Amino acid sequence: MSKRSKRKHSRHVSRHHIVPRSRGGDSSLENIAQIDLRDHKNYHALFVNQIPEEIVETLVNKYWNGNWSYVETVYRRNNGHNN
Repeated sequence: MSKRSKRKHSRHVSRHHIVPRSRGGDSSLENIAQIDLRDHKNYHALFVNQIPEEIVETLVNKYWNGNWSYVETVYRRNNGHNN
């Protein structure tokens, strides 16, 4: 197997700060996600340095026509609410 083939199949993992350090996040284990380097670059290309709540707001307002019902439904389901 050539070096090129090995590189193509290897996985480059990156440390991603969920709340960016520039936004007050720290380097605790709770704030670090190990993600593929390509995914990490794509994430920042799309969301820059937004915090998770801002990302949800961006998705709802920019891509889901301001329809918060899906987010509300998932939140309620995941937090034990029946309504």
